[in-house]
Amino acid sequence: MQPDGTAAETNQRSSTFRTIVKQLIKLVLTAVVVYFAGKQVVQHWSEVKDYPWDIDPVLIAISFVFHIITFGIFSKTWCLLMPAFGHQVPLRYGFKIAYIANLGRYIPGKIWPIIGQIYLLNKIGIGKKTAFVSWMVAMFYGIPSAFMASVLTIQLYPVMAEESLGTEISVAPTLLLAVALAVAAVSILLPGQVIRFSNFLLKRVKRAPMEFDLTPSIGLQVYLGYFFSWIAYGVSFYTFLHGIMDSPPVPTLAGMGSFVVAYLIGYLAIFAPGGIGARELVLTGVLSPFIGPIAAGVAVAARLWNLLAEALAAIIALVIPMRGNES
Repeated sequence: MQPDGTAAETNQRSSTFRTIVKQLIKLVLTAVVVYFAGKQVVQHWSEVKDYPWDIDPVLIAISFVFHIITFGIFSKTWCLLMPAFGHQVPLRYGFKIAYIANLGRYIPGKIWPIIGQIYLLNKIGIGKKTAFVSWMVAMFYGIPSAFMASVLTIQLYPVMAEESLGTEISVAPTLLLAVALAVAAVSILLPGQVIRFSNFLLKRVKRAPMEFDLTPSIGLQVYLGYFFSWIAYGVSFYTFLHGIMDSPPVPTLAGMGSFVVAYLIGYLAIFAPGGIGARELVLTGVLSPFIGPIAAGVAVAARLWNLLAEALAAIIALVIPMRGNES
């Protein structure tokens, strides 16, 4: 039998080894996805380079304004959730917390934004557990609402998925829509299930359950808030698309939904910091039926546009003063 000290050291080494292996796997997966996304650009570089891009600074500026407004809607929606936890958080704090913590998305591992959120919420008197659970519940509404917007887009324009999958789809969009509607119904009409699932996850990470007052009214507001946030995100991207192309042959709803589809899949690609590579690969695929090979160039441009908008949001967030215990 090993002495306790030796056993502890062995466990520590084993834990460190597992952490290193996980990080290596994430790096390899990210590299693979970035490779395939980059390959699309390289293969079609001549088309991208020779395309008559029509840069409209005014429309691009408007797209940035829409982008920041979208961030504000996302922030306000999270603020609408906080009364369920007994807190009233002003929009300015919600924006500051979200878009400083958001910078952590570009660090490998999806945990950094929530760590930043916990740190900042603690400054206004909201405890770690409440911060973590509120983030978790926000994901229960934010991701399904993005899924709904994505499924509706594919339902209207199945060619977007068919081009990416290389095969015709027929029943799949309808089934996905049924799933999206079912999840929305549970989230809105049965918020108790969201509370139970939250406590189940807390138990999995060895934390005590938490009671909070999530009502159908709050659930409806939060779900619709996030759904309209995704629509606003799509509007900002579609405006940007018109800012770099003259009358792009992309239907309005397809253009709006394409960015939501790509963003969602990039977010769910937990191995890729900021969804890098995954988002570009998907955006290229869903836009290709409409604009052909130059979709790869649009995907790269969209990444730069989004990075600049997030940097601008972070600058705005940094100048917002925060005083303790105002929630």
